Amino acid sequence: MVKRTIKFTPIAASVALTLGLTACGSDNDRNIPVTPVESFTATGDAQFNIEVTGKAVKGSMKSAVVTVMTLDASGQSVPVAFRSAASAEAESFSEEALSQSAADAAVEASKIAANPEVLTDESGRYSIYLDDDFTGPVYITVKTSAEGDDSFLRCDAYIGCGDYDVAPEEDDVNDGDTAIEFGEWYKTDLELSVVKFVPAVEADTSGVSGSAGDANVEASYKANVTFLTSLVAALLLDSGSSVDEDAIAKASLDTVVQVMGQDAALLLSAIIGDLSNGGAVDLSDVDGEEELTDGILAIAQLSSSIQGLPSIGDVMSSIKAGIKSGQFKGNADASIAAIATMLQTAITNTANVFVAIATGTEDDIKTALEAAFAAKIPAPTAGEIVAFAANSADVAKKAKAAKDKAVKNGAATDASLAAAAVKVKKALEVIGCTGAECTVGDDFYTALAAALTVEVTASQTALTALEMSIETAQSSLADVQAMGGDALTADNAAAFVSAVTLLKNEATTADLTAKADSIFVKSQGYVTAAKALVTQSSDYQQVLDSATSLQTDASVAVTDTAAYDAALAALVAEAEAAITEFDVALAAAKLVAEDTADVADEKKSVADTAEAASTSALANAENAMVDTAANAAEAKELAMTAVTAASDFAAAVDALEIAIEQALVAANAYLELEGEGAQAMIDALTAMQTAAVAQGELASEQFVTAYNLQLAAETAVAKLEVLTSVKATSESLATMTVLTNTGGQAVIDAADVLADVIDELAEMGNNSGTGTSTRNADWDYAYNLDDLTLMLSNATTGEMISAAASYQDNQLVVAWGATLVGENDASVKLVTADTQTQALTDCVEFAAGTIDSTQIDSCLIFTFDGAVDKDTVDDAEIIDTQAWNHVEIMDGDSGFTGMLNLTATEESDSSSITLEGMSGDLDFKVMGMVDSSGDEDESTLEVMVKGDAAMGYTLSLTGMESTGYTGDVKAMYNGEMMSFGTASKVTNGVSITYIDGDVVPYTDVDLIDSSK
Repeated sequence: MVKRTIKFTPIAASVALTLGLTACGSDNDRNIPVTPVESFTATGDAQFNIEVTGKAVKGSMKSAVVTVMTLDASGQSVPVAFRSAASAEAESFSEEALSQSAADAAVEASKIAANPEVLTDESGRYSIYLDDDFTGPVYITVKTSAEGDDSFLRCDAYIGCGDYDVAPEEDDVNDGDTAIEFGEWYKTDLELSVVKFVPAVEADTSGVSGSAGDANVEASYKANVTFLTSLVAALLLDSGSSVDEDAIAKASLDTVVQVMGQDAALLLSAIIGDLSNGGAVDLSDVDGEEELTDGILAIAQLSSSIQGLPSIGDVMSSIKAGIKSGQFKGNADASIAAIATMLQTAITNTANVFVAIATGTEDDIKTALEAAFAAKIPAPTAGEIVAFAANSADVAKKAKAAKDKAVKNGAATDASLAAAAVKVKKALEVIGCTGAECTVGDDFYTALAAALTVEVTASQTALTALEMSIETAQSSLADVQAMGGDALTADNAAAFVSAVTLLKNEATTADLTAKADSIFVKSQGYVTAAKALVTQSSDYQQVLDSATSLQTDASVAVTDTAAYDAALAALVAEAEAAITEFDVALAAAKLVAEDTADVADEKKSVADTAEAASTSALANAENAMVDTAANAAEAKELAMTAVTAASDFAAAVDALEIAIEQALVAANAYLELEGEGAQAMIDALTAMQTAAVAQGELASEQFVTAYNLQLAAETAVAKLEVLTSVKATSESLATMTVLTNTGGQAVIDAADVLADVIDELAEMGNNSGTGTSTRNADWDYAYNLDDLTLMLSNATTGEMISAAASYQDNQLVVAWGATLVGENDASVKLVTADTQTQALTDCVEFAAGTIDSTQIDSCLIFTFDGAVDKDTVDDAEIIDTQAWNHVEIMDGDSGFTGMLNLTATEESDSSSITLEGMSGDLDFKVMGMVDSSGDEDESTLEVMVKGDAAMGYTLSLTGMESTGYTGDVKAMYNGEMMSFGTASKVTNGVSITYIDGDVVPYTDVDLIDSSK
């Protein structure tokens, strides 16, 4: 807030007066007139009350240098004034210059000159405070260096971050070798950045702060610095234009879709409008400040994966270049495309490892780590394999400990983390986008609105529960406050101290302030994302209204918890004063030790109850059957109950361990005062602590067992759902026209008629003629052996058979067609061209290989052992027969349209049949083969149903008449073909024994007897 004034200084006034007097003298005194010097002064007051706070993580960046700038109208970074703490009082500035603009600039320069050095803490956290008049984009960079300072980067890549030049000394995090392993600190050059838009502070601001409601903070904004925010910042700076909320939202969405794909982007609905609102999670040390939701976990795994790649800088540059060109994955630049492929492998490895961490044992994690190492380095040397295997157990232990710490810190429960791990793994199976996938449309925004609504609703539910907890805490606070003040006496001082201690311990465990702040920060992200939706369409206004309402309610919760913390701090101070005033140190210490031990006992009872519930639920899940669909569904529910119970058991043990630690602190404080019985208290608590550790291990084991049972049940349910489709497909096949006796008999009957008439005509010995068959009185014939044509017709039934043939070197090519009627009005049509001439031309070209089977109708091709014509054909030997038939069959209500191919090879004494087409809704293909080269025919048959509805159904049979025909039924499950039953040929059909034990015979099925 700069006040601009123009005034004459005393020197300027003296000069002006002297010049005025001199002007009255002689013109000959050689005095030279001097222009008065006008001085301008600018003064101003500034308070730095706009908080911007966050964490720089990829993993954590410790003691990293924080640089703060703003962006001008062209998107260029320029200095801005800031402080490292909120202003309790205004700072005053005054500067003088020869022009007002220079004076104003000097004031602003003075503000900037007072900017402090800011470094991140061990978790990568930083906070800066801007002038409360500031509005616009703030550009923050965080940098670690390989040399010259105390900055470090922590490795949170599960398979490591490279190698040290010199192995560090062994300590709590470093094992002393040269490999930079998960959880270890190392020096490197890395710069991450973020652009955060700070809006004008409204006059009725709630005063909510990310610093637990600091009264000096006018408004607070989360600005985490991550890999993704760095990409967004780079795009914004390269744009060469001004930056506002809309620009940040667009760049954020484009970045996520390009790098992670639309499916994964939906997981980030809570922060998609401004990625700086979340995602700053170091997987090696999760502090619980952010909940490990699906979206946050996806970002954390992406960041972890990138840290394990050879060059973080090169990866970031390639991704940025890919995004700017419109497509990162599959980019025309081979080097960028290669980075995308490498990143996909890395993130798949990370997701696989994390599933093992969230759902398995240390051995499972070790196995996943070694598989990831093998995938990263496809051809490792023997030495590399040995070295990694030697360390993988330690890494697995660290990873498991990091996961347990995340749960203890409230970032997730065991159950929610396992579910998130599996969901994120699936979402990250294919990252990025190509072509049209890179452009988001209405469908995406609709899905985004739905996902955001779910997030807002969940946070509103959490806030409602938190508000109830706040009310309970306030009530307890009031009860303890009533014990103090004027009511405090020597008689109740010790009880007052104990009550305050218990209240403080409970507040520490509940951590209501952090929960309120977390929901408020989430609500800020929701509002930003909802605003981006409303920019697309006003239809999403309700989403914005809900998010805004949540933000308002969350701000109240933050204010309430800040007030509660302040009141509790006052109580703690009052209790400490009471100890001195009433000289009750020993009595208070004893009572505190006893009361905190009682709390530990209560938590022990809760943990024991939770253990019993978990053990019982697990036993029920273990005894459940998964042999039928109903049983599998019940088993799934029982397993899910067991998972939840085990997760609750683990949470109860965590609460117990905290209570024991608090009780031990109190008992040791009592011991220091030489309190009677203090050591016995400590011994009892220590024993309880040992038992709690064992309970924690049991809870972990039960969770893993229950989760594996859940997976098994889910697999069984999914398989049995596919089995339902398999059974339905088997039933459809059994009643399909071309596979039933009724439909097949029509073709056989027609073949019998054709054979009879041809044999009859051959006996007559004429080259041509017309008449009525003596063997089949309903059939009339007309034939010409010179033209090689034959026509059969049945006036009674309307049936017709036609054939036209041509000798082609060693082949006799026949084009034929038929319209036939079988039993129960079954009709069979062998489709042919409009004219016999065209049909024969097509068949000749097909036999010559100039056109394919899709361009013909019905053809017969007889191949002889030499060239043939009408004079030599009787003496030639047929060595191969092929029939390609365009067939249409109607059998009752069902029908078939498709191609029937028959092949018989005399030389190998084998024949095959292929039938492909549609029957009803079934798109299928049948392939059968008979090998007659041995003493007994050996047959194979495979029926494949195509299309998603049938799940890739395949029925296979093979065998001989003497030993029987057996096989199985397979379908696609989980990306692979698996058996859903065994099949065997029975009289007039096939019998299938399914995996659920159901045995179903399918009768009246010929399965296409190729011998006919």
